[in-house]
Amino acid sequence: MTDFAPLYAQLTHRYQLAGKQEIVNTEIPGVRYFHSPHYSARTAVVYEPGIVIIGTGKKAAYLAGQEFHYHAGQHLLLTVPLPLECETLASLDEPLQGFFIELNLPKLHQMVHEILSCNPNAFDEKNDKLTGIEQVPVSAELAQIQQRLLQTLQFPLDARMLGPGIVNELIYRILRSPQGQPLYALVCLTSLYGNIAKTINQVQEDLAKNYTVDELAVSSGMSISAFHRAFKQVTQESPLQYIKKMKLFKAKTMIVHEELSVSLAARRVGYESVSQFSREFKRLFKVPPSQSKTICYAQLV
Repeated sequence: MTDFAPLYAQLTHRYQLAGKQEIVNTEIPGVRYFHSPHYSARTAVVYEPGIVIIGTGKKAAYLAGQEFHYHAGQHLLLTVPLPLECETLASLDEPLQGFFIELNLPKLHQMVHEILSCNPNAFDEKNDKLTGIEQVPVSAELAQIQQRLLQTLQFPLDARMLGPGIVNELIYRILRSPQGQPLYALVCLTSLYGNIAKTINQVQEDLAKNYTVDELAVSSGMSISAFHRAFKQVTQESPLQYIKKMKLFKAKTMIVHEELSVSLAARRVGYESVSQFSREFKRLFKVPPSQSKTICYAQLV
């Protein structure tokens, strides 16, 4: 595996992140660079759909009894928002450095269309055992793309002009890899996975609403039992447990970044009882909502 540590160190210097725990936007749309020189214990976080590339340091994600390790030899692919617990293994000598690349769904849809126009059998139409999180081994091709991304970001104009093409190549290579099936299913309107992804988007758009499994199943065109199985296959959580966690994460963001009161944040995500909200918040985050700012690390990939 090629050692990209010097290139990452140059990028950290360019963005003035040495010694800091921070994530910043780059000149490439949808690409963020993160740096942390500290170990962080398991913390509840939400990962949005995207690709996590680690250059130095290591991270571990925990979901429903499973462990996902990602580091210089392994990317992480997420195709739906997922509530996880994450641990960061980093130090001043070996900081966590890497990228989070958002998924551009219109571009992904265009790629899938182009691939299918050349090869109608490029993807497995019947694979209904997909999950929203995948570990992607870093092949020689992916390593070369990462190197070009790092080199391009050393120069702002190069990043603006060449960066989007490099990101498209990265997504294309992962799409065509053995781990790329969830990317196809995400934009395939007839797949179970695509149906669940649409339902998750519906929930995300209105977290103040208190959904029932029955109405979500109807809107996805499935029976209640089929919907429950498919939802848990994708997210590793039951629908109601998933929605509860997403409400709590949204409320935490409102308290920390919008400086809303605990009671107002609770109401904004559909809680009628502040005491119930506080109990469930503390169960997930290990601190009461009044201490939300002590866990704002959760915004760092």
